Amino acid sequence: MSEYVTVETRLTEDPNILEILTNQCLTPGEDEVYRTFEEGDEGSPIAQMLFNGVRGIHALTISDTSLVITRDSDVPWEEIADEVRDALRDFFL
Repeated sequence: MSEYVTVETRLTEDPNILEILTNQCLTPGEDEVYRTFEEGDEGSPIAQMLFNGVRGIHALTISDTSLVITRDSDVPWEEIADEVRDALRDFFL
């Protein structure tokens, strides 16, 4: 594991979907897809941490080193991205 966590955000064509890239391995196998809070609450430790700790996540796909987040449209991306960044750093460091 790296001694630091990098986080880069990428906008998509959909204003309610954001891709977040990191230098950490988020899932070693196949993509994890969580379409609802309930699915995420029962999911992997990273999914549980994000759904329970970051306000505004509606759906989540976890790939090797990226997250694709669908937000609740009433929560600004800046707030979600900052909270995800902090949560990933706490999780890995």
